[in-house]
Amino acid sequence: MADREQPPRSQLQQLRLLASNVRRAVSLAWRFERGLTTRYVVASLAGALLPVAIAYVGKRIVDAVVASIADPAHPTEAAFRWVATELGLMLLSYVSGQALGYYGQLLRARLALHVDQLIFDKALRLSVKHFEDAEFMDMLERARRESGWRPVEMITHGLRLGRSVVTLTGYAVLLAQFSGWAVLALAFAGLPFLAEARYASEQHRIHQRRTARERQAYYLQQLLTSDFYVKEVKLFALGPEFLRRHRALHEEFYAEDRDFAFRRGAAVTLLGAISTGVFYGIYLVVVGATVTGSISLGDMTLYLTVFRQGQDAFQSAMSSIARAWEDNLYMNNLFEYLALEEDDVVGAELGALPDSALQEAPALHFEGVSFDYPGSERPALADIDLHIAPGETVALVGPNGAGKTTLVKLLAGLYPLDRGTIRIGDEDIASMDRGELRQRVGVLFQDFVHYHFSAAENVGLGWLPSLDDRAAIESAAEDAGAARIVESLPQGYDTKLGRWFGGEQLSIGQWQRMALARAFMRRSKVLVLDEPTAAIDAEGEHEIFQRFGELKRDATCILITHRFSTVRMADRIVVLDQGRIVEEGTHAELMARGGLYARMFDLQAEGYREAGA
Repeated sequence: MADREQPPRSQLQQLRLLASNVRRAVSLAWRFERGLTTRYVVASLAGALLPVAIAYVGKRIVDAVVASIADPAHPTEAAFRWVATELGLMLLSYVSGQALGYYGQLLRARLALHVDQLIFDKALRLSVKHFEDAEFMDMLERARRESGWRPVEMITHGLRLGRSVVTLTGYAVLLAQFSGWAVLALAFAGLPFLAEARYASEQHRIHQRRTARERQAYYLQQLLTSDFYVKEVKLFALGPEFLRRHRALHEEFYAEDRDFAFRRGAAVTLLGAISTGVFYGIYLVVVGATVTGSISLGDMTLYLTVFRQGQDAFQSAMSSIARAWEDNLYMNNLFEYLALEEDDVVGAELGALPDSALQEAPALHFEGVSFDYPGSERPALADIDLHIAPGETVALVGPNGAGKTTLVKLLAGLYPLDRGTIRIGDEDIASMDRGELRQRVGVLFQDFVHYHFSAAENVGLGWLPSLDDRAAIESAAEDAGAARIVESLPQGYDTKLGRWFGGEQLSIGQWQRMALARAFMRRSKVLVLDEPTAAIDAEGEHEIFQRFGELKRDATCILITHRFSTVRMADRIVVLDQGRIVEEGTHAELMARGGLYARMFDLQAEGYREAGA
């Protein structure tokens, strides 16, 4: 996959974007953590004013000491008062610094949580098609990777900049008493900023370009460490090859980072050397003025302290701008992601529908339904017209890629419909709330999820309002033939499943029974089973479909299967090929017709006969 890079923006556009993103970041902090943000700002302001006061008090100490030495009585009261004052200010500075770190850490943790919640909530409001698009996954990865802490960093650098400006203003007032040129010389401390800003933008472009490769590296990590892949990786001895690819990617990253770090380091070092040279030039001027008696020893101490700390403050201000600039580039990833148009908004809460809406099996109507996957040259579905009567069971069969599962995903609202209409009863699903729609349609996909939760939760997640209803959970498990599996577990329904958190591992067939039980938990009157017994043995399949025959009596059902031994239980069989309906009828009618269904059935039956022979 080629890495993608956004076109560069002009400096003016970037400055406008920086201002906009700073406002957004502050708005996030104020919206979610107003109290913490206020305390953080107060501590930051205290940290900005105290250094100026401490520098001034330092001058007064030196002057008081010099005056005491010149006085024959050598009084110490004035010097001691100023020392005590500086002690108090230093203690306040220490406390404010600790408070700033404390509140900053809390704000960073809380705001990271809130931003993660925004990212995940946005993902819930986007349709499945986005997650099958590589460009979107790159965008999501960029938003997820660093945006959890960048908002706080942007606020931190903004406050640090404000703190530095306040401190610099105080220093400039003190330094101006010596020379206006000394105030201007402080600007040379900002020379390294020019390199920082220049290379911050370049570093961002580097990370943008390699997002896809970083996702590939993470995928290789999963292949090497996940229990889902470990058997095949070991069986085919794929580990060394995947490790080689993983290392090759990171060697590329290292080479890019090494070259970048060298160029940035050289530029910052050169400009920093110039800045340091200017400081020592001013140093010589101040020392010379003190030696000639133009200024007092206290003034020399003040001006040298102010100029040194002023340089540090100026560099801190410039660094804060550079860091905020860099944060802005990454924050823009988050705000671009959050600005995506939402096409899967769920309004109705699960269980909010009235019982009347879930009591009768509805008819299903597919009229002129067409759908194209992004980037695909052939339609996944083309002009599908299909009507399923209330309570009818229809089996969808056909070759792989014929469009069977796509049709079901459109029915469940997982993809936005390109063309045509799908109605449940008299309601067009395009006008239905996504939450309401999914309460009406229960689906078990062939690529079902293994939830590493308790056995009870694995079943109860099928209908969240009944998650704690043990009787309903046990009934669904019994209907799916999963009750015996649960009974054999050490803690029954309270047993954790899966190895990730130290639970009991199940076979793929047992996992499928748990998933089937989850589907049977649904109160939906439209039930869709996509290869529901693909991993279950023949005896278990027979048992399940006997139970299914009873369960489907008060529901409209769609059954997708490649096992023709199970389709006879359907009232009607619909055959799809290359996104179109090519045949439909009963098993006997389709066999008599001698078309695609008959050929597929005969091929499967021939396989069984050969196995029997």
